[in-house]
Amino acid sequence: MQKRGQTLFALSAVILIYAFATSIMQYNLALFTDSLASNYTLFGLVMGLPWFFSLLTDMPVGAFADRFGRKRTIVLGLLGLGASGFLFYMVSGLFQLFWALVIFGAFEGLLTVAGMASVIATSPAGKENQFIGGYSGASAFGYFIGPLAGGVAVAWFGDRTPFLIFGAVCFAAAGIAYIFIREHNRRAQETFFRAVGNIFTKDRLYSAELKEFFSAGRLSVFVGFFMLLVGMWSEFIWAMEPLFAKSINTSPVMGGVILSAFIAPFAFLDYPVGRWIDRTQKRFFSILLGLVLGGGGIVLFSFTSHPYALISLAALVSTGFVFFYVAVNGLFDSFSDRHRRGYMTGVWQSAEDIGFVIGPIFGGVAADFLGLRGAFLIFGATFLLSILWVLWERKNIRKYERRPA
Repeated sequence: MQKRGQTLFALSAVILIYAFATSIMQYNLALFTDSLASNYTLFGLVMGLPWFFSLLTDMPVGAFADRFGRKRTIVLGLLGLGASGFLFYMVSGLFQLFWALVIFGAFEGLLTVAGMASVIATSPAGKENQFIGGYSGASAFGYFIGPLAGGVAVAWFGDRTPFLIFGAVCFAAAGIAYIFIREHNRRAQETFFRAVGNIFTKDRLYSAELKEFFSAGRLSVFVGFFMLLVGMWSEFIWAMEPLFAKSINTSPVMGGVILSAFIAPFAFLDYPVGRWIDRTQKRFFSILLGLVLGGGGIVLFSFTSHPYALISLAALVSTGFVFFYVAVNGLFDSFSDRHRRGYMTGVWQSAEDIGFVIGPIFGGVAADFLGLRGAFLIFGATFLLSILWVLWERKNIRKYERRPA
């Protein structure tokens, strides 16, 4: 158990460092892209682009990490992300931005899939939500402090310095991962090229992963859909909040504070909420509560202009989504126990990445037709409507609620 805890600590430290770096970069990326795009729809397409390429790699990366090694896959992903930061710094137009985003998206998939697969494989039975909550909390803390740092960096140094910070920190995180993360999958001994070749020849690229995931039954579709919603929420907020803050004439620093408020509950509540769900087994209740608070909070956010009210509503939204996110992930952990973790996690991450792609595009199109406030209103209503599916699947969800000890 001690070794499992040490592995979780090392993984959490790496993801915290990466999340801090990428949140500095992403806050700046939204403002930088807005200055290059001629309308909100084009803006949304560009902001969703990296996640499309991450989506293409997620499923094969799950199988690749099982063969090549999760630790080595994490290190490789961080090195590629570091290189993308320096490419962003040199961008001068949309065409160059396109290629920088392609590289960012492809290597981001290596890190996220291998990282979560490592956490799931490390977590002991009965403590799935606690381990996932700890890892997600570390990630969220990085995302919490990053936007404020990003806003300060933009205000003081201009809109290119955050890209250099991102690249340098990713290279440092790769070194930390190489030194401190342990490889628990002893069968992962294949070379890079052999692992890539076996994905095509033995795993039949995508088909093996999809077959493994959907063999878990109807609940796998449910989890996949709600991970898509998680992805939509994440990238919608990251893309549209800086523009919304700018539209009401707030400073980049205050815009960063509001964005940080969207992340703060994830940083401070993920772990305790995970422990609470493990102890009480109230997964159905947590999913329902999260959607009510999150969807309702986003609707109220769309009608608000005062910065302090926006900060409060942002925190309310994310408090709800902590319960929702941790419960859905714990549900996935439970029903994937008897399946190949890398394969399952690749599809799981792909569902989230589909949301990453759709979220900014949804926001951009909605903003062109309804304005920025209308985009937030429609987005919140979408989450409230999804409650109907949760109610429909109530019995299936409760099958995975073990009686508390």
